[in-house]
Amino acid sequence: MSIANILLLILAGVPTYWTTMLVQAIADFFKYKIINTVIVLSCWSSNDRVKFMRQLSDHGLIATISCDPTILDYVQNHHFQGILYVKQVNDSLLEKVNPVYFSNWYKWLVISDEAPSSLHATRYDADVVLIESSKRIMARATGNNEIMSTAAIKQTIYFNDVYVHPRNGASLNPWAVWTGTLEVTHERERILRRLDLKKYPLRIATPVGHYSEDTYNGTFEEYLADNTMPERDSATRCGHAASSLILESLKATEVLTPTLLWATELNNSSMMLRVASGTAEISGSILRVLPERIKRLDYVMPIWPFSVGFTYLAERASSSNMFVEPFSPGVWWTCLAIAVLLSFAQRLTAREPMEKEGAYIAVLATWLQQDASAVPEGASGRWTFIVLSVCSMLVHAYYTSAIVSALMSTGRSGPDSLKALGDSKYAIASEDYDYMRYTMFGMETNWDDLEYLKKKKMHSNFYQNIERGVELIREGNTAFHTEYNHIYPHLRTFNDEHLCKLAYVDTIPEIMTWITTTKRCQWTDVLRTAGGWLNEVGLVKRLVSRWRIRPPPCRASLLAERVKFGDVAPVLCLTAIGAIASLILLGLEIIFAKWTGSKYRNSPVSDVADVASGDENINK
Repeated sequence: MSIANILLLILAGVPTYWTTMLVQAIADFFKYKIINTVIVLSCWSSNDRVKFMRQLSDHGLIATISCDPTILDYVQNHHFQGILYVKQVNDSLLEKVNPVYFSNWYKWLVISDEAPSSLHATRYDADVVLIESSKRIMARATGNNEIMSTAAIKQTIYFNDVYVHPRNGASLNPWAVWTGTLEVTHERERILRRLDLKKYPLRIATPVGHYSEDTYNGTFEEYLADNTMPERDSATRCGHAASSLILESLKATEVLTPTLLWATELNNSSMMLRVASGTAEISGSILRVLPERIKRLDYVMPIWPFSVGFTYLAERASSSNMFVEPFSPGVWWTCLAIAVLLSFAQRLTAREPMEKEGAYIAVLATWLQQDASAVPEGASGRWTFIVLSVCSMLVHAYYTSAIVSALMSTGRSGPDSLKALGDSKYAIASEDYDYMRYTMFGMETNWDDLEYLKKKKMHSNFYQNIERGVELIREGNTAFHTEYNHIYPHLRTFNDEHLCKLAYVDTIPEIMTWITTTKRCQWTDVLRTAGGWLNEVGLVKRLVSRWRIRPPPCRASLLAERVKFGDVAPVLCLTAIGAIASLILLGLEIIFAKWTGSKYRNSPVSDVADVASGDENINK
């Protein structure tokens, strides 16, 4: 029996097994999709609508039946909506539906003997399921040489996933069966099918930044992949590489679309406008989450690239009575373990009872750089004491040098906020990036401290190239604004005195930024899935670390940072080896003592000595 005939029985109110089974299957499908309100698109009479609504109501579904597809315009956004479409003869309702209503927010169930032709032009993220007719089931079983009884076919309803590819159109694939209850058998295949775009081209809108054919011998695509200059447009390169990884994981073809600008809306050749308008599917650089962007963009993958702020030379100021923690907890616990090991070795290598009793105190006293008189007499004991003394001296050397260097290098004077920078003696300048010009310094913002700084310090020659900005920093009277990743390589030309005076005031700290796509576009879900997978496996973190540049170190303050376990691990390993060597030496010493003792007892001289000692005892 065809699906159309079954529906006629439903509308006629004939209580057959087929009608009950189909309505139950429809209800189970929408419950699986977590739907309780259904819009039915079909041109039935009022009586037929009431009968069918009553049938669905008996299974806990609230139904609205309409012959006008514009009813979908009144559906509340950001809620899943079930849609049941019943195909009828000469029916063109599906062709009148706005394509936006085929997104994954709308769960479609199509009842038809075959897939409607209009489904071939729907969105990629369409969530459409088609109930397969009994004729198609029998034909498929015959073609596959399957043995299926007519009774089994009548008691089973097959649900097919409608997969729509922009180039290949719609295709039907098994998804679930209903035999009294809904059993989803191919959900994983359905998900994986949508994560393979089959080389479909997707456009990446990427700002050109500082790229120019006059300054770089190569194409823009080669410039983005060139890792020999990580200080140039690092955020754009990192963002483009992340977008490329997303498309590669989806097996899509990348189409590079250069744009003149980044995030401004003053020019049509802007990355943000290209993505927001849908003329590019994904951004090739990063964007922050801003209220005005949320309505126009979808954020598909988070990425933490690089900080932005002012760099300047500060003046040192004396500081005293500072609390410094030069060792991390891991180092302290390791020192405790080494002390226990050395105490155990000192106890074992001691010969005299007094040495054994004073072994633990000797270790503690030596560790605290105090005098210890309980030094064992044997070679192994003395070796253990040497290892202990060297280890304690190294620990004290690390500790005291860390404290002294920290006290000498901290306490720099200089502004530490934008408001303090506005009240300071420093002039300000900035690298000329369009997002700095058009979202920070060239327009009014709601950031009070930034507006205060702009009001007091902005001047006509505010925008400078990075080479000039580095020279201004070197002169000591200007705070230059740029990405830290851009300026770090240039700061390597500073001498150690200048490096130790460098200070920073953040405007954009190392916060979460995003790769974006068009708002509620057909690619949002698959892009988010791929982006989440890249973060889970650590490829995004590795990508950022590849482009990240460390600041040039100040040699005078290297030990001012807390000493980590890795810094002292070689020394601690050598100490442990020394303690183990003392135990080995103790074993050799014991073996040697036993060997010499047995040799002495077996010699004639030993017998004479024993007789003489016996005579002496008799005389006594």
